Amino acid sequence: MGTEMDFIDRYAKWIKDNSKQRPINGFTEISTPFLDSHNDCIQFYIQHEGNGYTLTDDGYTISDLIMNGIDFSNPKRRELLNSIAFSMNVSIQDDEIISKASNEYQLTQAMHFMIQAMIKISDMFYVSSHRIKGMFFDDVRTYFLDHDIRCTPSVMFSGKSGLTHRFDFVIPASKAEPERMITTLNQPSKQNIGSTLFAWNDVRTTRHDSKGYIILNGSRKKNQSLIDAAGQYDMRAFCWDDRDEYLNELAS
Repeated sequence: MGTEMDFIDRYAKWIKDNSKQRPINGFTEISTPFLDSHNDCIQFYIQHEGNGYTLTDDGYTISDLIMNGIDFSNPKRRELLNSIAFSMNVSIQDDEIISKASNEYQLTQAMHFMIQAMIKISDMFYVSSHRIKGMFFDDVRTYFLDHDIRCTPSVMFSGKSGLTHRFDFVIPASKAEPERMITTLNQPSKQNIGSTLFAWNDVRTTRHDSKGYIILNGSRKKNQSLIDAAGQYDMRAFCWDDRDEYLNELAS
């Protein structure tokens, strides 16, 4: 197993080696190795305006969801969309995902949030009509409330790289357990596991004596390889079906 910086360096190199940019109509088009719900590479556009920058997906993500039957006129879905945007520091304007950077130093963070927002919003493709009331995040939050697990949702931490990462829940330290940072993955994949491990390894150097958890939606059999990958980087991953096995350590 490599060191945490080995992992961060490899992950950053993978992004750099598999990303492209080109000028187009006054914008810079950024193509990333991250995939949307159709396994197409996520793309967005950057426009330089004075000293600042505007990043946009040109409306692709939400338009694609609408074309595939996701009805955003439903108040619950629109509320969910706005909640995701707020948690990722982006805005929704006429179904266009927008991120802003007031200067070049904020641009990297804005790009990071933009990619994460596009991935999370594209993930709404998997929300079936009978679960309009919420996504996997809400199922986990309800479970924590029902079992008196004290936590704070949607917490941001800065990592060693200078980037800020959002964790779905943070359970404060107790006499029995250290601080616990939790990420939920509705559609687990190598891509979002990699992104989660990068965030954890980046933040853990600034948050000493913390534990990292990933809660995966789906069966253990389907996600075993992802569980094993998380374990190699000291992050405990488990499937939603097995949640009761981890109740005591999360509630302590």
